[in-house]
This record gives sequence, C-alpha cells and structure tokens, in this order.
Amino acid sequence: MSDALPVTALILAGGEGRRMGGQDKGMTRLAGQPLMHHVIARLRPQVQQLLISANRNLPDYAALGYPVHTDETRWQGMGPMAALASLAATLAHTPGYVQLAPCDAPLLPGHLVHDLLATLQQNPALEIAYPQCGDRPQPAMALAKCATLASVPAYLASGQRSLRGWIASRAAQAVAFDDAAAFANANDPAALLQLEHLLSHDA
Repeated sequence: MSDALPVTALILAGGEGRRMGGQDKGMTRLAGQPLMHHVIARLRPQVQQLLISANRNLPDYAALGYPVHTDETRWQGMGPMAALASLAATLAHTPGYVQLAPCDAPLLPGHLVHDLLATLQQNPALEIAYPQCGDRPQPAMALAKCATLASVPAYLASGQRSLRGWIASRAAQAVAFDDAAAFANANDPAALLQLEHLLSHDA
C-alpha cells in the first residue's frame, strides 16, 4: 500500500472458543491449515504490519513470525475489547490505523482495508469505519485510527464491554460491502463445515 500513514492489522485470537468446544479457533484447521493462516494470507498484503492477540498456544502463534500480545490481567475476560485495552498504551501513541480481524474469518475481502481507509480519509472527523453487509454490521472487522484506542480503557472501566458499543460511542461510519460470505466466520463446528464449502468455491 502507498498510503502515508501505516495500517496495522490486529488479529484477535484470544477468545475461549466456547461454541467450538473450547478449541483455540485460530489453530482450528480449515482445508488443512489453521484458520489463522487463512486470515493472515488475506490481510498481510493489505497492511504494513501485523500483530496477533492470543492468550494460549503462544509458541504456535509466535512461530507464525509476527508479534504476539496477550491480554493484561486487569482486562482478561472482556472479549476483544481486552486486546484493544492491552495495546492501547502502545498503539494509541503511534500514527496510522489499526485494522481488526477475528482469527476465524478466512474469506475477508482483498479490498477490505482499502475501502475502509478511503472512508476515513474522505472524512477526517471520523475515527472508525466498519463493514456492513445489508443490515448486518461487522464491528469485529473495523478500521480505527490508532489514537482512538486511547478511549478503550476508560470505556471498560465504566463497566461496558461491547465492541459494538464502543464503536457506537465514537465517530464511526458503516461502509457497504456486497459479499456477505466474505465475512463468514467459524462460530461453531457447523459454521466451520460451511466455510470449507465456501473456501472450495472461492479458491
């Protein structure tokens, strides 16, 4: 990419995977490869750097060759917001943007960052842009100005936990995407089987 300010991808792999029987979803295999491999393959060409947020199987994630960050103790159990809060002190003081992505969404669009970034650059007052397919927002794939992460610790300290709620509390805008299948994720074993089918058609 040739944009003046860098985009850092943050892949969220710190969840407990309850609907997947407690499996680490990032390491769950799809088409012979861990889900994390598929997400990295989609995002890496779109960004300048990539970070992984994980709380288990840390050697396996570190072996992928990207920095791995764990949730700070005080934020543990707060879902994806824990990752943002734990990185806020570092990323909030750097220029550029952070592109969120869950570790179980292997079909992300190749123009995801481009389209979200264009929206933010066209309206400097905005802090966050996120995909929306029809009436379904995709907050876990939002692109935010790094400086906006400074607001996350106070948001959590107020007792709130929702990623969608945090986005709604900021200057945010939805960006329309046509291909809902590109945002499909492996929430449970049935969804993983459906992704196998989608991936075979996408190849």
